[in-house]
Amino acid sequence: MAYSKSIRKMAVALRQKGYSLSEIAQKLNIAKSTSSSWMINVLLDVEAQQRLKDKKILGQNKAAKVRRNKSQIQNDQDNHDAIYFLSKIRFDSNINLLCCALLYWAEGSKTEARVGFTNSDPKMISSFLYLFRNSFDDIDEKKFRCLVHIHEYHNDEKIKRFWSDTTGIPLTQFLQSYLKPHTSKRKRDGYLGTISIRYYDCRIVRNLKAIYNTLNDHLGV
Repeated sequence: MAYSKSIRKMAVALRQKGYSLSEIAQKLNIAKSTSSSWMINVLLDVEAQQRLKDKKILGQNKAAKVRRNKSQIQNDQDNHDAIYFLSKIRFDSNINLLCCALLYWAEGSKTEARVGFTNSDPKMISSFLYLFRNSFDDIDEKKFRCLVHIHEYHNDEKIKRFWSDTTGIPLTQFLQSYLKPHTSKRKRDGYLGTISIRYYDCRIVRNLKAIYNTLNDHLGV
């Protein structure tokens, strides 16, 4: 389609003001490809370049906001589905024990003398201890021992208090903290170290191992 010289001049003028190719095409009702071909040799001053840059950043921000909103909607739906799913499960001692065994299978230390569970995620630690305490009737709280792994930038006392509050295990049952080597390349803000939970009972260790190994055989995988 042929366009008049006046349309082309208006397109060039808009471009020199910093309008994008899409904006020019929309304003003048022409194809974007046509707008692009006309602008090959058009030079832009600093002000026009800045407008295009600002326009691009604005577009990126709008797109990011749309993605965040879409993601939040999906997260809300996923959480709703999860709540409904869990509402249909009756959490008794058998389910607790199965979940405990699976967590131990994934994250636990596989020694024979004690149950060992190490993680830096407070939710993971709390979940495991809840399941562990509600899986066995004869848990002796005095058998728990805790070892915290920290870097030199940590406040040892503060970190121990945090994990004591999280686990419900008294500070008197915490061992001397292990100081992990630090390269000083990166300090992780909000990182509260790693905790190793230990419970000395070989019978429970054998029980947990037997459950996840038997489950594996039962699934045939």
